[in-house]
Amino acid sequence: MKQNLNLFICAFFLAALSAASAQQSAQGDGASKTQSIQTAETGWQVVCRAANQDRSKLGCAVIHETYSAQDRARLTSVEIVKNDKNRTMIVSVPQGVSLKDGIELGIDGTKQGVLAYSHCISNSCFATFELTDAVVNTLKKSKSLELTFLDLQASKIKTDIPMSGFVQALGKAD
Repeated sequence: MKQNLNLFICAFFLAALSAASAQQSAQGDGASKTQSIQTAETGWQVVCRAANQDRSKLGCAVIHETYSAQDRARLTSVEIVKNDKNRTMIVSVPQGVSLKDGIELGIDGTKQGVLAYSHCISNSCFATFELTDAVVNTLKKSKSLELTFLDLQASKIKTDIPMSGFVQALGKAD
């Protein structure tokens, strides 16, 4: 029991030292840094689920996920869901982000706006965006979708999502 307590205390101090070291290096020059993370992606996919209680109707969404190539942890997920009137984009990022700064959304290098976070769960934070027909048409013609958000040390994390395959996936989801 005492040995387990000692191991826990050692692990706690090592974690605290590691976090303090990371924070000092992040604050070193006082400027905001952009993290470069090696990523892997799923490409644009269609996922269909039961859309009502009796499972008589399917609702399909277009989804793209980006993972860290190092440990396969999910970095971002973009899901486009169609409802009766329009489409909604749901963006998820990992916990540990600066909630007050939101997620900057860009298309082909042009900033479109900042998405406010709606909520967080145990492993992700979410922001939603109602897509007009004009935005959907812009996405269909685009080459990349850019998501930029800040971690708690104010480092920018940017993910470029290629739009190849988007039009075909969107057509299948409808």
